[in-house]
Amino acid sequence: MVNATNLLPYEPSTDPKPLRVSSAEETEYGSVNINVGGGITTSAWCNKITVRVPVGAGAEHLTTEGADIKTGASTGWTPSAPTVSGGFAVITFTPARAVQFTGQIVTLTLSNIAVNRTAGQVSIAIIESSSRTNGSFTNKDAAVEVDKFPAGFVFRNFAPEKIMVENGEVAVLRWEGSDAKYTMHWGDTPAGVPLDKERVWSTPRGLTTVTGFMLRAEVTAGGVTLTHTLTTAVTVRIPDLVVRNLTVQGPATFADSVSLSNTAKDLTVAGSVRGAGSNPLRVSQNAGLKVDAVLNVTGASTFNGDVTANGFVTAVGAGKVVRIADLRGPYGEPLKINSHVNVLPGNSVTITDNLTANGNIMAGGNRVLRAGDSLRFVGLSSRYLTEDYDYGGESLRVTTDRTLYTNARWKAQHVSSASSFEEEPEGKQKPEDRAQDERTLTPDPEL
Repeated sequence: MVNATNLLPYEPSTDPKPLRVSSAEETEYGSVNINVGGGITTSAWCNKITVRVPVGAGAEHLTTEGADIKTGASTGWTPSAPTVSGGFAVITFTPARAVQFTGQIVTLTLSNIAVNRTAGQVSIAIIESSSRTNGSFTNKDAAVEVDKFPAGFVFRNFAPEKIMVENGEVAVLRWEGSDAKYTMHWGDTPAGVPLDKERVWSTPRGLTTVTGFMLRAEVTAGGVTLTHTLTTAVTVRIPDLVVRNLTVQGPATFADSVSLSNTAKDLTVAGSVRGAGSNPLRVSQNAGLKVDAVLNVTGASTFNGDVTANGFVTAVGAGKVVRIADLRGPYGEPLKINSHVNVLPGNSVTITDNLTANGNIMAGGNRVLRAGDSLRFVGLSSRYLTEDYDYGGESLRVTTDRTLYTNARWKAQHVSSASSFEEEPEGKQKPEDRAQDERTLTPDPEL
C-alpha cells in the first residue's frame, strides 16, 4: 500500500489466512509478513523502517501482548526487539547500509502474535527513512491493514470438481465456509455473482477456454467489512483461443475453417499453402482468386470455366505445347481465335488435324496460298523428294535419285518469293486435269 508521502510500496499477508481472533477457550496465534519494494518503478533508497503495531483489546488493536511478538527480516536487515510504548509495539528494521530498492523485495516478519478477542480491522503504521538519492534521508509515513475475522471463522478448500472440462462443458466449484456474503468473480463477469448458502456453484454456461475464479467472502465486524478471497482455475480440453499476437514455432493444423475477420489485414505465408493430404487448395468465393504479381504454375493446370487473358499467353522453352484443339468455349464448342496467334521465335506450331483457312496464308510477308487454292501431293515410300522448280510452268517436277516423277498440276501457278513472274488471274487459270496426272505418273519398279 502506498500513500502520498512514502516512496516504497508495502504489501501485507497473514498466516493463517484469514487471521482469526481468540476465544475464551482458545488463544489464536498468527503472523504478519510485510513485503517491501514490490513493483517499484522509481529510484528509492532506504536506511531504516519502523513498524508500530497497535496493542490493546479493541477491534482496532492486534494483540494485548505486544512484548511477545517475535521479529525477523530478509538477509542484510536486522530487526530490534519490540518496545511497547504509548499503545504500540515498536519494532525497527535496519539494513547494514542504505539499500536501493530496484528489482528487489525485502520481507519484514512479525510472528507469535496472540490475536485479541475482538474482530475488526487493524492499521499497522510504518515510518520509512528514505530518499530519492543515497543521502538526505527523511521520515515518511505509510500503513497496512490487517483483518481479524470472528473466532472459528472458516473459509477454505475452494476448488473445482474437475480441474479440466470438455470444451462447452459446465464447471462445478465447491468450498467450505462459515456464514458470510459470498461473491464469485470469473471470466467476463468482473462485477461478481452473489451466491446463496449452498457451498457449491455451477457456471451458467459451458467453458471454452482456461478460466480463473475468485471467490470473495465478506463479514461485518467491529464496524467495518472484513474481506477475504480464494482463487482457483479450470482448464479446458481443446480450448478456444483468443490472443493479440501469436507466434508458432512448429507445424500448425487447423481442423476447421480459418478466417480473417478484418478484411484489411493480410495473410502472409513464407512457405506453401496446400490442401490437406491430396485435396486441392480451393478458392470458392465468387470473387475468385486475384494475383497481383507473377503466378508460377509448376504442374498441370485444368480450367473448367472461361480463361480470360488481358495480355499475352506465352509458352517458353522446348516441349511447351499449347493444344488449341483441347480448348473449349463456355458451351463445349471448339475454341475460335478471331484475332492473331503469335508464336515466339524458337517455337513451333504442330497441327495434327485439318487446317482450314478462310483467308490467305502468309509466310515472310508473302502470300504462299490463297483462298480457293488446292494442293495434292503423291507420297512415295522410302523416297526423299526434292523440288525441281520450273518458274512460270504448269507443273512441278519432283526428282529422286533414280526415277523421275511428275505430280498433279497446280490449280494456280506456283509463285516463289524468289521469282519475278506474275501469277495468272483466276479467270485464265487452266482447269485441273486429274487424268493427265495419272498418265504422267511413272511407276516405281521397286513398288
